[in-house]
Amino acid sequence: MINKKISLFLFALVCVSVNPAFSQSGFDAYIAKDSLYRFNVSAEQIDSLINISYLSHKEDTSFYNIYGKAETINLSQLLYFTVNNDPELAAMQSEIEAQKILSKEKGVLPDPMLEFETDNVATNFKRVEMINFYALQTFPFPGKLELESRSVMHNKDMMIYEKNSAASDKMNQVKQAYYDLYFNTKKLQVNRENQQLIKTFMTAAEGKYTVGKGMQSEVLKAQIEMSRLSNEEFLIEQQRKNIYSDLTKLSKTVIDDNTRLNFGDIDGSSFNTADNSDINEYDVSKLVDYAFLHRADLKVIEHKAIMGKNDLEKAKLSRMPDFNLQIGYKILPFEDHNGFEFMVGVNVPLAPWSSGKYDYAIQRNEINIKSANEEYLSKQTEIRNEIANIVNNIHTANQSMNYYSGVLMPQAENTLKSTQYSYENNLTSFLDLLDSFKMYQEAKLMYYETINMYLKMIAELEKATGLNLK
Repeated sequence: MINKKISLFLFALVCVSVNPAFSQSGFDAYIAKDSLYRFNVSAEQIDSLINISYLSHKEDTSFYNIYGKAETINLSQLLYFTVNNDPELAAMQSEIEAQKILSKEKGVLPDPMLEFETDNVATNFKRVEMINFYALQTFPFPGKLELESRSVMHNKDMMIYEKNSAASDKMNQVKQAYYDLYFNTKKLQVNRENQQLIKTFMTAAEGKYTVGKGMQSEVLKAQIEMSRLSNEEFLIEQQRKNIYSDLTKLSKTVIDDNTRLNFGDIDGSSFNTADNSDINEYDVSKLVDYAFLHRADLKVIEHKAIMGKNDLEKAKLSRMPDFNLQIGYKILPFEDHNGFEFMVGVNVPLAPWSSGKYDYAIQRNEINIKSANEEYLSKQTEIRNEIANIVNNIHTANQSMNYYSGVLMPQAENTLKSTQYSYENNLTSFLDLLDSFKMYQEAKLMYYETINMYLKMIAELEKATGLNLK
């Protein structure tokens, strides 16, 4: 019997070693090796999650194999799902691929034309003096086809940045919802801890009332507070379902109560020091300069100006004539020899009655370039103000976290313990105990709320600059 158990154990061990089972640690190891999916560890590096290659929508079998065995879902996985499962981004990628093909199409010569012609056909159709065959090819002025192709390529580049900007917006929404879910989890945790604490107070109040040292109203107040916390727990759970719905909508992956989310990337203990914010070593001007180089929406406006300049070159070059080359072969039934015909033609873009359209095209493109440049400067001012406001909010949230964790929470906890001791020894009233309890409860909730605000501001700054400053 013992040998049979040993054999079964060895068989199970072999199966486990042969069958590759992946855990969350396996996914994290894979993320660490692949720079396309992991966060950068330095604030000088651009967040790889908005890299163009990351948005290529190529199937990643290794990721799905690992996720199929993962124990939990973390923020990196949610961001991956959001970018790769979104139909809008997939449609934009298809349009980009179509523009690549269109650029090649624009560089091809126009179709040639073949003609067949007969001259002097008798009314009885028994006599034809001449039968002609012609081949006609149009050659645009040198440079026109290249400008057409280049215009499409500039449009393709602009669409890439539009896609990156859209992906960045969606990922920022995921981060905001993820941090809201973290805050919701902490609120639920605090609520349930408070329910346990109120049960302790209720037991103490009932004990004092039983021996005639307390009043029934104290027991009733404890029961009311317990009912309030139970109702609050229900509301928090309903809010949690709404956040699940938002994450499901963004990631196109079912996120619900059965989903195990890992908040290990949010280390609350790291927020308890006064110098926890890496952002402090960067001034606003450096962040602004970096944003000017990497903001996708700014690149879109920049490419609008480039496209305007290219269209202006096309408008100027359109004044130059296109060439037509025609070769013909003539069959002469009543002559000793047949004949050839050669013809070269040009259009006349300088005709007074048609040249006005070229002037209007030049003026229109000059206005478009000016408009794009003004829009670019306006966007730069907007980005500069946006980053300055976000940095100020980060410093405010950081200061609030340090205050709640280092000052208010310890004081509120000591006050609650002291009041509880005093109440149990008939030195204070139950109302004072409830006041101390609510003060402690509010301090903990405000601490987690400032963490939520801090993380959201970091996410906003990541979106505003392209950096990962976590």
